[in-house]
Amino acid sequence: MSRERHEGPLTGVLQAYRDARGVAQDQAWAEQVVGTLVLDEVSPGLIRRELQDALNLVRESGEGPEVLYGPAREWARERVVDRAEQGLPTVDSTPDSTWRDVLVVGSVVASLISLMILVVWLVRDGFSTDYTWGLLLLPLVAGTGVMGALTTWERVLTRRPAWMAAAAGLGVAALTVALLAWLLLGTRDDVLATGSTFSLGLLAIGYALLAGALERLLPERGHRRRPPLDDEAWARELAGTLRLRMNLPETKVREIVREARSHAAQSGQDLAQEFGTPATYASRFARDRATRARRAAWLQTALVPLAALVAFGGLLEEPTPSGISGYGLMMVAVTLTLAVQGWRRVRRATDDPQGPGGSGTPVGTGR
Repeated sequence: MSRERHEGPLTGVLQAYRDARGVAQDQAWAEQVVGTLVLDEVSPGLIRRELQDALNLVRESGEGPEVLYGPAREWARERVVDRAEQGLPTVDSTPDSTWRDVLVVGSVVASLISLMILVVWLVRDGFSTDYTWGLLLLPLVAGTGVMGALTTWERVLTRRPAWMAAAAGLGVAALTVALLAWLLLGTRDDVLATGSTFSLGLLAIGYALLAGALERLLPERGHRRRPPLDDEAWARELAGTLRLRMNLPETKVREIVREARSHAAQSGQDLAQEFGTPATYASRFARDRATRARRAAWLQTALVPLAALVAFGGLLEEPTPSGISGYGLMMVAVTLTLAVQGWRRVRRATDDPQGPGGSGTPVGTGR
């Protein structure tokens, strides 16, 4: 396996910025570029190409990127606009999450959750605790459930309106929470063993090893040559890209698709000939940051009552303080904090929904 696969697609170019002049600030500049473009959902491959092109001049001139290009965030946003004006894509139409990630990344999340449980159980039970199948499986169910909900959201969003994608994603999340509640409450009397609470650290290591094994065993998504898209397939992919990458509301998505169809019909060409790929055409339009922030805030808000179910569901069987789940209370605190922060971001994004341009406003005029 390649070293890049273990380090990540951008690790090499970031390190190259440090090595070019031996200055740590150069790498920090590149990392700010990555952060800005990732938030704009620019693909990792394109980020790497942009950074590599900028790095060539750094090497040739011996000057730092801040001197050559200015502040990292401003340069990154200018590159997005420039590409749109040249008719070049800044996004792709493929969802970030795959069903493979549900298992691989879900196992990584399970490892982290195991460490969180270790801390909570130390506070709750001290240095000794009872181990059940529910406790052992809870991190994996939570990790794969979170990834399953995110993957479902993205996959449905490429084909259906946002409310359908949200319903599907929340449905998976609700099933996950119901299963978590059963694992916590339904298996608590089936004790497998009593042992050191620190053994939960071994559980975290086990899930990390599982993630590594799945990373090696499960094939990655290949880059297959796609057949040409007919007009119907092109329009569906454009609509999905506008929802997934540009975060546009459904009314604006339909308007853009309708205008593209009308323009192609007047020119006598099919949509692919007239506009290129759906991703290229979608890149012309400014992202609706307010809609994106609002979707995230609603999702975070919906997780609060689900976390409360885990925290207080035990009161139905045992109406005493011992029926309250410490792990569930932690989930409530985390989800409530995320929801509050989410709605604060909505307020800020409403004041400046897209930065440059308006909701779905073209940011470039290239073909």
